[in-house]
Amino acid sequence: MNWNRTKSIFIVVFLLLNIFLGWQFVDRVMEGQLQSIEQAPEIVERLDDNNITLPDEDVNTSDARGVVLEGSRVSFTNEEIEQLENSGHSVETIGQSSNVIRVELEDPVNISQVLNANTEEAFAPLLAEHVLYGEEYVFSRREGNFLHFNQMYNQVETYIDNDEALTVELNDDDEVIGYEQQRYSFSENRDERDMTPYMTAIRVLLDNHYLSMNNTIEHIEFGYYSLSDQTPRFFSPMWAVTVDRSGADAEEKDMRIYLVNAILSEQHQWYPDESQTNEEIEDDLSE
Repeated sequence: MNWNRTKSIFIVVFLLLNIFLGWQFVDRVMEGQLQSIEQAPEIVERLDDNNITLPDEDVNTSDARGVVLEGSRVSFTNEEIEQLENSGHSVETIGQSSNVIRVELEDPVNISQVLNANTEEAFAPLLAEHVLYGEEYVFSRREGNFLHFNQMYNQVETYIDNDEALTVELNDDDEVIGYEQQRYSFSENRDERDMTPYMTAIRVLLDNHYLSMNNTIEHIEFGYYSLSDQTPRFFSPMWAVTVDRSGADAEEKDMRIYLVNAILSEQHQWYPDESQTNEEIEDDLSE
């Protein structure tokens, strides 16, 4: 037997197989992207009739899965705390189980350029150098002198109602002076179930009158959300729909983020609360 020839044949076969599987994956992603639009002509018609526009950007559905996550806070070990202290940071553990830490940096770190860039990639070096498991966190928003970060699970953001996995504190010179961190361990709580397409989530908002004439749908994103404070926490798959309800002639923005359960098609309010006035909402968004 000519072993070199046989080896070459195996290499070619495996290469062709990988190309075929790659194309299948791309087709699946594109099918998931287009299916919601092409199979929902009645929803598109309702949007057109009410002059409601969809986002220009494609909706990323590649990592969306119909699973519920169970999240438990992980206690930080003595070794991990020593690692931070050996870097010159002061560390305070909160609670008997040490599952929340407050860290004060030895020297403030200026991140003015990072804030100006305002991208996930720009924050990566800061998190990698100063935060335990920094690669697991992604920037969410800024509120005054505080930067909020969410934890990721399989390339998808997780969200906690009225809480953040990581909050970084700045001084008035945009220098990091410390942070408070918690970390979750996630497990998939049940078998994967069929997902509701994001256009069905749009229909839910239409049916419940959360979308109205001349609204603009700014963004649609998939994530895992925990809306109740319990131990352990459960994170449900949700479509987050950001809506500008202010209209073309409005002087102030009226922004809302609505959640629709990607399995049950139930709708939830996320931010801001409907009881807030437009002035309070504008103040929050501008911080």
